[in-house]
Amino acid sequence: MKRKIIPMVLAFSLFGLSGFPVHADELSDALGQQQTIQQQQSQAKGRLNQLKFTTDRLKAEVAQLNAQVAAAETNLKAKQQAYSQAQMQVQAAEKELVQKGAELDKRRETLAKRLKGIYENGQVSYLELLFQSSDLTDFMTRLEYLGKLVVNDQNILAGIQEQKAQIATKKNELVAKRDQAAKLQVQAASAKTDLDRKRVQYQKALADNKAAEQDALDDIEKLEAASNALIDKIKKLSSKHGVIGSIKEWPLPGNYEISSPFGWRTHPITHKKSLHTGVDIPAPSDTPIHAAGDGVVIYTGYFGAYGNVVIIDHGGGYSTLYAHQSKVGVSENEQVKAGEIIGYVGSTGWSTGPHLHFEVRVNGNPTDPLAFFN
Repeated sequence: MKRKIIPMVLAFSLFGLSGFPVHADELSDALGQQQTIQQQQSQAKGRLNQLKFTTDRLKAEVAQLNAQVAAAETNLKAKQQAYSQAQMQVQAAEKELVQKGAELDKRRETLAKRLKGIYENGQVSYLELLFQSSDLTDFMTRLEYLGKLVVNDQNILAGIQEQKAQIATKKNELVAKRDQAAKLQVQAASAKTDLDRKRVQYQKALADNKAAEQDALDDIEKLEAASNALIDKIKKLSSKHGVIGSIKEWPLPGNYEISSPFGWRTHPITHKKSLHTGVDIPAPSDTPIHAAGDGVVIYTGYFGAYGNVVIIDHGGGYSTLYAHQSKVGVSENEQVKAGEIIGYVGSTGWSTGPHLHFEVRVNGNPTDPLAFFN
């Protein structure tokens, strides 16, 4: 079961010590410093994870705002087009109204002239009609035609007046429609402006958060450098204890699946290639953990990302580490035999489920544990 363990933290298995330190107090202080750094790394990782969560949220919100701004721009264009069309319709109605007004004035002028001529000529008009007529029937026909002509002019005049009234009503309706379109256009522009301003704010927050992420990554790398600097110091404080054992017993008899092997893999935090310094062996919680060989317990206790740990010095520069235990079953300075129970499988530290993280170190250098069991 793969654990989310920062590879830099795995440097702690520098406990490939060949024996007990000559200067126990100095070694204890160095280990204490290493554990403090580990706690700081854990805090930095937690801060980075929170920042990454915030970054993902801000990215999603910026993407949503981008979509909203795009929709607002489309809506604004539609409102602008609707307003332009409404304005053109109003202008066309105004033009038509002016044309009908001119036509009405012309018709009125024509009718006025006709009526004026009839009024001024009086009987002369009738005499002219009489003399111009071939007979009485023709005279009556001409007189009737003259009357119909006047009535027709009046009807045309009334029709034009009605058309003008209809156009005026239509114009008023179009003006109201145009004013409403103008109002919607202003609202759409305001909505887009608000979204643009909000998007800028979120983009700035996203940039600030990304900068904070980089700061957290820098902190983690600095802590890694400080942790690595202690490795040499701790190695110098170690000495041979005289125990000579061999690594020969599989630490979890009956459980042989490897969920994460020894070797290089992508760093889960910095995304750089880093060495996974052991193997992960999944097993049920509280499964007994056995010593891989004879030796002396040189460390027990909670060790940051490793959780509860036991480290055994087998002599000759060989040491083994057993991490994430639910409960430790031995004490420091205790001599153990190969196959002896030293603790129980758990999920303490940075772990996503019960398993044993098992390391073998030779003179402090990580070695593939499986090489000892072929």
